[in-house]
Amino acid sequence: MPNLSVNLNKVALIRNSREGNLPDLLRAARVVIDCGCQGLTLHPRADARHATLKDVADFSRIPEVRSGQVEFNIEGDLRKDLLTAAKQAHAQQFTVVPVMPGEKTSSRGWSGQDDQQALRDCIAFFEGKTRISVFCDATEESVTLAAEAGAQAVEFYTGDYARQFALGQADSVLAQLKHAAAIAQAANMRVHGGHDLNTENLALYLQTVPTHEVSIGHAI
Repeated sequence: MPNLSVNLNKVALIRNSREGNLPDLLRAARVVIDCGCQGLTLHPRADARHATLKDVADFSRIPEVRSGQVEFNIEGDLRKDLLTAAKQAHAQQFTVVPVMPGEKTSSRGWSGQDDQQALRDCIAFFEGKTRISVFCDATEESVTLAAEAGAQAVEFYTGDYARQFALGQADSVLAQLKHAAAIAQAANMRVHGGHDLNTENLALYLQTVPTHEVSIGHAI
């Protein structure tokens, strides 16, 4: 069965809109751990509008994270402070996500316009102690760039799939995802998925695309 990593960014977003520490992000982490999730995901952006670098440090001290029972996945761009925080937290996984100026949420995967050398440097920085996943589009180019840099996993951007599913027109994008997953598997990479997955569209996705892990936050 694929693992579920719960992204708690939106809980942090609500917390940051209020005075004090409500809702408590560590309490939210405890709830999802007790419900049986296999992973926790945070995406600390440079503007700190939801999860922060302090949250990264706090999550690293959760007993199930420290023991490796629950996997800690940190995702984001390749800025130095985030990479350093992830390394200090001994995160089991770092997911590289390209960031577009002014975006409200992630909207695309890794492409030729991104800094391939910076990706290689990121992988070297973690010295094989943290799995590196790359947020990818369902294209041969995107997956191949991740493989050539030495990443151990890809996480497919599933926003397009979610939109087409809602329209009853998901067959084409599912075929693209299945083909891209086969390319990743041939390169000995894990296959993950995330963005706008929910209880309505998840089953068809998992039936079609071989998947080791899904990351879901907003829907939960």
